[in-house]
Amino acid sequence: MNDRARRVPLARVEEVPSQGLVVTYRDGPFEEPAILIRTADGIRAWKNRCRHLALRLDCRDPGQLLDRNGNLTCQEHGATYRPDDGLCIAGPCSGSGLRPLPVAIEGGIVFLDAEGLSGFLAPLPDSA
Repeated sequence: MNDRARRVPLARVEEVPSQGLVVTYRDGPFEEPAILIRTADGIRAWKNRCRHLALRLDCRDPGQLLDRNGNLTCQEHGATYRPDDGLCIAGPCSGSGLRPLPVAIEGGIVFLDAEGLSGFLAPLPDSA
């Protein structure tokens, strides 16, 4: 299996604003929501699902992810997550964390590393 077969392009680096970007990726038959967010260490990716209830964090106002303190916040129940490590620091699921998605940046593009997922998305076979 080659490395490129496992990578799914999500966005160009310059398309990821400081307030985050909602993208989707296919995981088997499902279209899954994800969040790309800039941190001091680069770009992180989180599955866009609250750990309290399986709702998108931006369920009421799509694309609005950060609160006035710069934290990712669920619009339904107020669970508040740090963008750098995904830890829930306030709300009904305090102490839990967002599901991280493995990403890599190459050639100015943010790629999802499908090999690192445990769901339906399986690596493609070599085409050689």
